[in-house]
Amino acid sequence: MISVIGAGPVGSTAAKYCSKRYDVVLFESQVVSERRVQCAGLVSRSGLEKMGIKVSSSSSKSFLQNGVRGARIFSPSGNLLEVDGGKNKAFVIDRKEFDNYLLNMAIDSGVEFINERVNGKNIDEIIKKSEKLIIATGTNYELHKILNLKIPNRFLIGAQYEMKINCDREFVELYFNVPEFFSWIIPVDDHARIGLCTRKNPIRYLNSFIKKLEGDGRISNKKILNRNFGIIPIYDPKIRTQYGKIAVVGDAASQVKASTGGGIVMGCTAAKFASEEDYEKKWRSEIGRELYLHLLIRRFLNRLSDKNLDGLFILLNENKEIIEKEGDMDIASKLFLALVKNPRFMAKFLFHTPGYIYDMF
Repeated sequence: MISVIGAGPVGSTAAKYCSKRYDVVLFESQVVSERRVQCAGLVSRSGLEKMGIKVSSSSSKSFLQNGVRGARIFSPSGNLLEVDGGKNKAFVIDRKEFDNYLLNMAIDSGVEFINERVNGKNIDEIIKKSEKLIIATGTNYELHKILNLKIPNRFLIGAQYEMKINCDREFVELYFNVPEFFSWIIPVDDHARIGLCTRKNPIRYLNSFIKKLEGDGRISNKKILNRNFGIIPIYDPKIRTQYGKIAVVGDAASQVKASTGGGIVMGCTAAKFASEEDYEKKWRSEIGRELYLHLLIRRFLNRLSDKNLDGLFILLNENKEIIEKEGDMDIASKLFLALVKNPRFMAKFLFHTPGYIYDMF
């Protein structure tokens, strides 16, 4: 028997794949009714398809709230880079509905689900009964401490409000207006998710961002419909994820894109291998280089001054057709290779990039 702890997207996906070869019991790391959702809820079409979920603009799946075809990205000084995919490239999801959808898929595949909190009182008994234990507890690291597992050591703190705002429902908006990350506006239905991530004080930055939007006349109703807060682990390429018969997956293993903070697709991809004896080797072979590239991109952006970042936006605008053709929220290497192979882009990039940046590579 395989036991999976954590019935979020990654845990449910791991349980579903394990059920093809094993009897599987899926436990919650916390009672479902008490589960907190800490997610901006934007998932790429290609990412959903990797998870075996086919969607379309007319799809009636319960978790779909909106489809977006592109992004409007603003540099620190307000330079705009608009990327238009021409069709829905990503979908805004209701995370609770999405979690339930994946949980039901696991149950339908034969997984036994137990809505029971797992902690220090019952984990030893679960381990004794299990041939393998998969930890998919997200950013709840209680079991890591009990089992002496490696915990990610660097985090971002996210804050997000849902409010009514004037925006284009087909485009997300990203603003490089906070230290070491960005703010976002993600259109849902008649409202949007307005949020950001920082290393500290996210609420102060978020309130300042919303005040700016109010000043621009985009928010007339100051009522906050919903509030979400949470932490996002920064990918650690050296983190250990396999301890004998214990495997750690998803946010619990920092399998998160450092460039955007998204972890659903990467975690679910790794989850497919969670029952394998060489789990660590297989997930690293599948997504390790991609996660490392996202980490390098984040390090690169963090080291740029606002002036250099503005210059990068100008350069990217000159090559927007490449971005629209090759850009993918999850597979950064596609766009990276396309830009590197473009001599005009590389000549300007190398000329304008500060020399100290090369030390990161």
